Amino acid sequence: MGQAPGRVLVVCLSFFLALLACTSEPAPEGSEVVVEQIPFRPVCTQARSSEKIPLRLAATREPVTENFDNLLARVGAQCASCHLSPNIQGGFQYTADLEGLKRDGARMALKASQGEMPPRASPQQLKEAVELSCALNAWLARGSPTGTFPVVCEASSEGGVAVARKVGDSLTDIGNCIPQVAKDYPLGSDPAKDAFFAGLTRLPRLLSETDSDIMTFDSDTLAEHGTVAFAPTYPLFSDNAKKLRLVHVPQGQSIRYDSETQKFHIPPNTRFYKTFFKAVTDFQGQRRYRKMETRLIIVREPWNQSLFGTYIWNEDETVAELHDLRYRDNEPFSDRVLVYKAYEIGGTTRNYAIPGAHRCIQCHTGSEAQNFILGFTPLQLNRRVPGEAGVDAKAVIDEDELNQMDRLVSYGVVTGVPTFRRLGEMQTYLPRLERIAEAAQAEATSPEAHKATLELQGYFVGNCGQCHNPNGFAVKSNPAIASLDFSASGVLFGWKPCGVKESNGQRVYVDCEVKDFSQDLLLRSPSSTLYQRVARDTDARVIHMPTNVPGKDCRASRLVARYIAALDWPADKLLAPAQQAEARQARLREADTVVSGACTDPADVQWIAEDFTDKVPYEPRNPTWRDAIGQGEFEYLTRYAITERHEQLAKKLFPTNWWLPKRTCRFPQRDSPPAGHDPWNDSRDKWMVNALGNPRAPWGELYYTTPGATAFQGICSNCHGRVGDGQTGAAKVLVALNGGRVANLVTGLFGVTNGVSHLTRFDSINPHGGARYLAYMASGGTTVQFTPEFMSAWIKYGEVDIDFSPRTSDWSKWGANMLGAGRGACDLIRTGNFGTASAEPPSGNRNAIGGVRMWEEVCSLDNPLTDAVRAGQEPAMGEWLQHAQFNVGVMAYFYLRDELSEGPSGIYPLRTECERQVAP
Repeated sequence: MGQAPGRVLVVCLSFFLALLACTSEPAPEGSEVVVEQIPFRPVCTQARSSEKIPLRLAATREPVTENFDNLLARVGAQCASCHLSPNIQGGFQYTADLEGLKRDGARMALKASQGEMPPRASPQQLKEAVELSCALNAWLARGSPTGTFPVVCEASSEGGVAVARKVGDSLTDIGNCIPQVAKDYPLGSDPAKDAFFAGLTRLPRLLSETDSDIMTFDSDTLAEHGTVAFAPTYPLFSDNAKKLRLVHVPQGQSIRYDSETQKFHIPPNTRFYKTFFKAVTDFQGQRRYRKMETRLIIVREPWNQSLFGTYIWNEDETVAELHDLRYRDNEPFSDRVLVYKAYEIGGTTRNYAIPGAHRCIQCHTGSEAQNFILGFTPLQLNRRVPGEAGVDAKAVIDEDELNQMDRLVSYGVVTGVPTFRRLGEMQTYLPRLERIAEAAQAEATSPEAHKATLELQGYFVGNCGQCHNPNGFAVKSNPAIASLDFSASGVLFGWKPCGVKESNGQRVYVDCEVKDFSQDLLLRSPSSTLYQRVARDTDARVIHMPTNVPGKDCRASRLVARYIAALDWPADKLLAPAQQAEARQARLREADTVVSGACTDPADVQWIAEDFTDKVPYEPRNPTWRDAIGQGEFEYLTRYAITERHEQLAKKLFPTNWWLPKRTCRFPQRDSPPAGHDPWNDSRDKWMVNALGNPRAPWGELYYTTPGATAFQGICSNCHGRVGDGQTGAAKVLVALNGGRVANLVTGLFGVTNGVSHLTRFDSINPHGGARYLAYMASGGTTVQFTPEFMSAWIKYGEVDIDFSPRTSDWSKWGANMLGAGRGACDLIRTGNFGTASAEPPSGNRNAIGGVRMWEEVCSLDNPLTDAVRAGQEPAMGEWLQHAQFNVGVMAYFYLRDELSEGPSGIYPLRTECERQVAP
């Protein structure tokens, strides 16, 4: 319609003013008639975007009723085998009667709606559990009747707002229209809401309270309040959901672009909205979309003070209420699963997973500018045409998608970017993925490899780089994979991954020597774990990627397969150039054919809930601990003394290695080795000097650590994380495999409630009862099952100066749980093989040789290393190893109690972190 509506509006207003003049009282003779001038308002033009999101015409709610007897039968079908008396798995039991369901129904409904019960549910079981949760909550809300009751599982529609049909029909990923600005009609503002949000400490209950007219989804109306849409070049996959992203900068401020760092500074209290839409097919067979959730982030400084949450839309899509399901510790907000009708004809439903707050933090922690915001970076806003910068050549991208940065600059939302006359000029000025690729690749690659790498890196920018970067969750929880940086300027460009082993040294990221590439791609465990992680479900050795994302993205499988196919395979070097090119093309065809034939979108979503918090008030994970510690196989836990020497040793500094230097690090000047160490005559210190007797590095670069930090970081942190919160890749694998829930040690065992330490619960054992409980759980008290495959894959050395057998069969000999690694380390001390990488008994970590002194003291504290023990005589050896294992657990206990429980500042630096040096 062009500008016609605007002109019609002007004509109509002029006529209206004239009519008023005709019908008003005549002005006094000689007075001047003043007619108020109404400023011209530019027309909001239809958005030219390839990603359409037409909203569904109307809700299709059908009345649902249930009766108590049937409800009780449904509960029995899903819960009785584990929790109906006499069954009491997980310490929970209910009774199949009215009072029992009234007492426990709310708890059962909560666990079902979170996706936690039944454990490791199939998509169909998950759906049935969520529907049961709705019925239980509806029954309880209506006073627990014994007869029939209606089932409504959502927020009320009272006071809601419906999206106008013209807006819903024309909605796209950048709004329904493109607001125009002019000198006399700039982008609007909303100072009242800005002030409201500046003072908030928690999000309001309703989405309608967060932004003026946010519920209308009308881009023109929202622009009057300073809220505008944007879309990233490299989006995050979320089970094929469509998304509308909005940003609102407080009045008088802007998002500033720094041309030197090529990053944005986002001012505090800037609001980011992201609404998720899922496709539905109505009774007319039309494919449209319904609103599922709207996520909101309010930026704060420092970034970890940002407010965030998600609002869940009701069935009528007129009300969105803050998701407030709680974790075990009563903190918001936990995982949740919804069930929606995807096909109105036939009534087929589908699961929809909402990640909990912990997952949000895991992903957003690694934001590029450390501002908690993903997807809003100069690189992401610099939209590109199909085929450029890793963008799919088959994509369709329209004009308003490409010029969004010009638009944000003209709005004043973004400043610091020059205004260019031509679109291409701004795209050239801003960061570009291909420019990063050109700067990073040290040598030329084939055009196919360059294209495949660019496409995969583009995918990694939106889906992987937020975790796989120095500040990301993956690296923070497991520093052993610090080199696996998948951010835009990370490792992928110029990386030669063929044959590079994973951090556990067992498998390779990319196998370029498989004999049958097509067949390997079809295996349950493909040779290349980089491919396995995106193409297969989680198993004992690998976790499915991208993590925290529902659904399965076949595009990721295809991109990784093509990346592997396009690499320079060793066998290709024996071929002539033309044959090399043909071999590469053949592998690319295989990748396309195999993935397109084997990978399909799943019919439904499976979602494994994660809750690593502990109940409030705190309860030990193993409720039978009182009956076990000091009895039977755990008799020794009360027999061994814990003295002041243990506490002192746990904090004693030992030189064990050299810092891995960085350009930003400065080391102290030292002229001699540490006092008490003789690298020329003491075999335990010879690692400090080379064959000529010279120090292998300046003495000031010696790395010191403590037994407490080493025991925790070399053993416990593999599952419990460096901050002790139980959130790691290993923890995710355990909960997916067998429902095992890794403890949050800092807020659990070492936490405090109402000023009282949780450790006091264990005072009844004898002095340092908490240490004995920790040793009990870490040496056999936990009920979680660890398979040899899991242990070998997830128990890693990293940069920690600990050594133990890499042979998986030894784990069953040591015991299934974590302190087996401590036992293994002390066994190597016993035989003199610690850090030697000898074959018998097997020793894996050659770099740990500097830890011999430290581990000798730990293993032999109140536990003399006699000739009989060295010779392996029983029962002396078994008793010695048992006591040594106990000592290792006590070291970790004191580190947790006195250092890590104080917060992140208590994390002891690894030798890869010289910027956090600890002075000896």
